[in-house]
Amino acid sequence: MNYNGNTREKTKGLSEMMKKQINQITYRESGMGKGQTFTWTKATQELRLEDEEGNMSQDVHLLSEQQQINFEQLLLHVDLMHWQPVYTTEWLILDGTDWEIMWSSPDGDGTSRGSNAFPDKWELLRDWLYGQFAKNGEDNK
Repeated sequence: MNYNGNTREKTKGLSEMMKKQINQITYRESGMGKGQTFTWTKATQELRLEDEEGNMSQDVHLLSEQQQINFEQLLLHVDLMHWQPVYTTEWLILDGTDWEIMWSSPDGDGTSRGSNAFPDKWELLRDWLYGQFAKNGEDNK
């Protein structure tokens, strides 16, 4: 998925980014016996994928300037810095999806996590991360 807003939204988003800058995120997800960790670092523009066993993907993606801007706008769009610390559900689901995201910014660090419960627009962020490592239409999830 490629997140693109209109020009007015981009201008507004860029000024918001200056106020709500996120410098790094680490997103971990596990379910159905598989686990992955994505790490994005603003300073290096790198996006890394590591599996549950600690094996790094052969591909460490260096994001282009446009991909970097799109990703930062996506972080604003999903309102990451305002996600609740914990998302829960009252349903008992075995072998579902556990996830956690940690971020750092000049204003401090934050964490959000859940087990089979998700914030609004969570799937936009998740799909964007997985999409960066999909090859030839392949789905890594």
